[in-house]
Amino acid sequence: VRRPSVYLPTRDHPPDQVIITEKTNILLRYLHQQWDKKSSSKKRDAGRCGFYLDDEMPCKKRGRTDTCNPDADSP
Repeated sequence: VRRPSVYLPTRDHPPDQVIITEKTNILLRYLHQQWDKKSSSKKRDAGRCGFYLDDEMPCKKRGRTDTCNPDADSP
């Protein structure tokens, strides 16, 4: 049976010290995470050229239609 780890402080803080978390930092972190999730899913969706994106525009990339024969017209 393993004993739980115990926090050992390295500094002496005054007992009346109050730690306040700034709510704006938490909100900004949350919004950045949501934006990262949204932008990463759009990047992933843009890789699929057969589908339309959110703005109903087809993907600009197209597959190759010309046939590449290395033996034809070789110097």
